[in-house]
Amino acid sequence: MKMRFFILSLFSFQCAFAQSPIWQVEKQVPATDIYAIRKLGSRLYAAGESQVFISDRWGISWTASSKFNPTPDGIDDMISFKDKLYATGYGKGIYESADNGKTWHFASQGLSGIAPVRFAARNGALYVATDDQGVQQLNAAGTAWGAFNKGLDFKTSYSFNAIINTESALIGGMGANGTLAVLNDSTAEWDIRYHGGRILPGLTTYDFLQTEKHIWAFTNSKAYASADRGATWVQVPAGMRHGSFSRATATPTHIYAAVNFGNNHTILYNRRVAAPLSEAWATVDTLAGYYTYSLVYANGRLYVATQKGLLSTPLVTRIDVPRQRIPKDFYVYPNPSFGQVTLANGLAAGSGEFQLSDANGKVAFTSPVISDSQPLDISKLSPGTYYYTLTGSDEGEIKGRLVVGKP
Repeated sequence: MKMRFFILSLFSFQCAFAQSPIWQVEKQVPATDIYAIRKLGSRLYAAGESQVFISDRWGISWTASSKFNPTPDGIDDMISFKDKLYATGYGKGIYESADNGKTWHFASQGLSGIAPVRFAARNGALYVATDDQGVQQLNAAGTAWGAFNKGLDFKTSYSFNAIINTESALIGGMGANGTLAVLNDSTAEWDIRYHGGRILPGLTTYDFLQTEKHIWAFTNSKAYASADRGATWVQVPAGMRHGSFSRATATPTHIYAAVNFGNNHTILYNRRVAAPLSEAWATVDTLAGYYTYSLVYANGRLYVATQKGLLSTPLVTRIDVPRQRIPKDFYVYPNPSFGQVTLANGLAAGSGEFQLSDANGKVAFTSPVISDSQPLDISKLSPGTYYYTLTGSDEGEIKGRLVVGKP
């Protein structure tokens, strides 16, 4: 088991769980250590030590890729770029796939070092941040990598842990003194900056995220936010404990964050994207005995990659303003359900239909929709996973997944 010690800082996302999160182990992903979970296009990819697991059916069914050769110590990141997938193989180099991740080939030609960690693409170019040789760029032909470190100092800033392409610039986090690198597109040179505008001993950035108003950096000393394209950063620590490794994901309305602490324990936090920076992170759950490597939001679920496999839980976003007809934020709760569900923000004027189908596509339940908050009795359904479709006269359709438990 690859254990590079770090602690995940999950963003607080102000989400309304109908009850305490109900976690599901994705048993079709048999690997224990899952180092990265990514949503690329319409598929989910769970990256293990030497292969990835792929799902293109809402996370219900998974298939395994071929094994990576040579065998890396772990797969930390994946990205889709110009009709290919790329993966980082820690301890070996870069791998690529031309068939949506089914088979992988070693593709480290020209790469300096053996410790790639995170990808980012900007202006038609692909970059990988490494923890031993700075940033590397893939050439235009897609055949070889080359160093891209102008403006960096090898002694202090060639060890990267994170990189992100934002609306304004490519930003990397490296070193252990709060150091950040911001790429100047005009000169192709990195500008060195710091959290809080100064050297902060021991501060390391492990993940980035961009929302509408801020760029977020997740560190081993809680979260930082920048409202001026990465020029200056404000710590946003309230409610979040100190950790040693941070990761994050977000929906259009919420941020999620996680912190590993103690003997393999994780705390999940949340906050609204639109919340003022003064608002504290809220604790969502504690996963005792789980060490979190990565997380992603996809298809209404939060997926958490851990040293004990891949976990997931449904998320229900709070809706404050009822909508007419079918809104994009229509949802069904509770999910999982136990005998009854409520359709929130349905078709106020009627003329709609709610339908549940089983995993084989067989229709198991239908009902007309006549209000914005409509309860439905589904107690006669067998426990399992169903797929719902809400249709309206003029408004198209909304689809989702509903887990039904035993009443």
